[in-house]
Amino acid sequence: MSQQFVGINGEQTGLGFTNRDQGAKVEEDQGLIDFKIITNNGNHDRMKMLIDLKNIFARQLPKMPKEYIVRLVFDRNHESMCIIKDDTKVIGGICYRKYPTQRFAEIAFLAITANLQVKGYGTRLMNKFKEHIQKQDVEYLLTYADNYAIGYFRKQGFYQEIKMHPDKWKGFIKDYDGGTLMECYVHPNIDYGNISDLIREQKQLMIDIIKKLTLNDRVYPAIEKQNYKVETSNGDRPTVKPESVQGIMESGWTIEDYNELKKQKEKTFMISCQQIIDTMRKHKSAWPFLEPVNKDDVPDYYDVITDPIDIKSIEKKLQNNQYTSKDLFIKDVKRIFTNCRNYNQPDTIYFKCANELERTIDDYLKKLKDESQIPGVSKKIKKTNNK
Repeated sequence: MSQQFVGINGEQTGLGFTNRDQGAKVEEDQGLIDFKIITNNGNHDRMKMLIDLKNIFARQLPKMPKEYIVRLVFDRNHESMCIIKDDTKVIGGICYRKYPTQRFAEIAFLAITANLQVKGYGTRLMNKFKEHIQKQDVEYLLTYADNYAIGYFRKQGFYQEIKMHPDKWKGFIKDYDGGTLMECYVHPNIDYGNISDLIREQKQLMIDIIKKLTLNDRVYPAIEKQNYKVETSNGDRPTVKPESVQGIMESGWTIEDYNELKKQKEKTFMISCQQIIDTMRKHKSAWPFLEPVNKDDVPDYYDVITDPIDIKSIEKKLQNNQYTSKDLFIKDVKRIFTNCRNYNQPDTIYFKCANELERTIDDYLKKLKDESQIPGVSKKIKKTNNK
């Protein structure tokens, strides 16, 4: 899932919002694209632009009746903001109607030519439209969005909770079957035409503030290998005491925070293992492995199997914090099946039960193995006084 931010107007804006708007803004600044308000005033050039825009709406909104599109685009109560590329070509736009006495505008159609939709023109179009409508003393935008358009409008500041008083809009706009009514508040103090620059400046300001409050940009010298201190019981993996690493204590790290985080990881580890144990116990083929093999029933079992294990014993070891890593837990679970196959013949019910239970539980073990390793679950780091 990509990270999202909820803006002052409720917009659910991904990290790419600024880049999308900025890319089209650069083209606008270079004169490659322009935004024009077009009305049906009888002018030949304006009529041609409206026809081009009508054709884009018809292609991009196939479920909308073409006669209805024509009627609204050429209706003199409606206006359109067109994106003009290279001074002549219409590549998209918005058809809308203002209700000045109610201080809102209804967006009827919005579309961009299909092969240009990834260039950020839709985001830039909406920002330019808000900039224009803001100057017309319009406070809210309303539109009916189909299921394919809801995501786009959310990113542009529209939301499904209608905050405008019903008396202001009911009876003025038509209901559409299958559409979702969405609303956007046009904030009077936001410079929508330069919103990507504002966001970028705010981001840089936050980075500068964070830098003043942290030491993230400071580089400390590395630890010399000869200063490594062996802490493991068998001495096969040297580790460094965190307090001895320059910059660790300066960052605000404490041994208490580490141990608290470690406890949380231990708890997660134990829950995952217990879920696997519970899954095995409930399985129809688990009955031969629930408890240790009774020597009175199988006298030679412990002569053949020198490292016995069963579900009850695994659960007891888990409760006693004897599993210091997930690999040890997985090894014990798998040993249930290998022990069974080593003692029993392939045609026995026990052999078949081992295979069936292993097939079921194998996916759970793989998932556990893919989780982050829990280092030294039962061990505690002792506080030291390093100079």
